[in-house]
Amino acid sequence: MKKLLLLFITFLLTGCASNSGIVKISDDTYMYAKQSGWEQSGAAIKVQLYKEANEFCKAQGKKFVQISNQSNDGGPAKFTSAEIQFQCAE
Repeated sequence: MKKLLLLFITFLLTGCASNSGIVKISDDTYMYAKQSGWEQSGAAIKVQLYKEANEFCKAQGKKFVQISNQSNDGGPAKFTSAEIQFQCAE
């Protein structure tokens, strides 16, 4: 029984992460979102998003410009999440 419970918990934790990837939402605006069952701080996830979005813009020879952001800390039965919207400007 303990092995089954441990297996179930492991399955839940490994299946509790989601990443939208960078998604184009208009001609020059992008959205990027992540959710995690491991991370407790929405701000920590947001830092990851900023780093990856900056690299995305840099690869295009442009600069990252934030439009909006939001994050939610995790808790019991609640995922930690963050989302940013941004543009890559000349």
